[in-house]
Amino acid sequence: MIKAAVFDMDGTILNTIGDLTDSLNYALVETGHKGGHPEEMVKLCFGWALNLDMIKALAMAKGFSAKDLELAGNKIPVEDIPATEEEINELMRVFTSYYGSHNQIKTKPYSGIPEVIRTLRKKGIRCAVASNKDDDHVQILSEKLFPGLFDISIGRNPEMAIKPDPETVVMLLNVDGSTKWFDMCVRNAKEIVYIGDSEVDIMTGKKGGFPSISVAWGFRTGEFLKNHGAERIADKPEDIIEIIKKIQITDSR
Repeated sequence: MIKAAVFDMDGTILNTIGDLTDSLNYALVETGHKGGHPEEMVKLCFGWALNLDMIKALAMAKGFSAKDLELAGNKIPVEDIPATEEEINELMRVFTSYYGSHNQIKTKPYSGIPEVIRTLRKKGIRCAVASNKDDDHVQILSEKLFPGLFDISIGRNPEMAIKPDPETVVMLLNVDGSTKWFDMCVRNAKEIVYIGDSEVDIMTGKKGGFPSISVAWGFRTGEFLKNHGAERIADKPEDIIEIIKKIQITDSR
């Protein structure tokens, strides 16, 4: 029985790519790198930890192709990406500062997502957000754009590991009974469904031992997700509800 649905934020419930693209291009130019990169390329830079996101952004600015960006951090080792520690830190500093005050200009929920969350809540399924995005940004966006829809939202903070380490989700949902964050009455990983748009989210579900759903409207394509081990793919938000029903039926057998 699924008791809780945990959502990634960027590319899953929120279309943040416009503000991310504008902020990243601004930061690249401000730090002496090539800007003007399109959304489709910038999408490929985000999804991991911010440090790796910035490394991939520098690779993009230095001429990496879309294919190479897909492989960066996966089949292309991070140490093979041409970026110095100084470049990474400076880009991260400028990007974080600028994005912090420009993250609600173009950002909006994907059409149909609020309705899906309301439907899940009516079915007694608790809903939460677990993101690698800075926790301050997660709290602001969650409260403003999804008022009253999530039981709790957690972003990147110094007290826990980042995805694909499943610690955020496990602690959030009290699987081990020791969380200080929130008790969602979940005692078994199989009672959680994790929903995200990237290979990081697929890895998070597999490492945590809970079923996951990949969404094809975010920062990665359906084909990319399949190639990275996605077992369930939602092509539109309402598919999430149907997939959860199928998980419930399978688990009850």
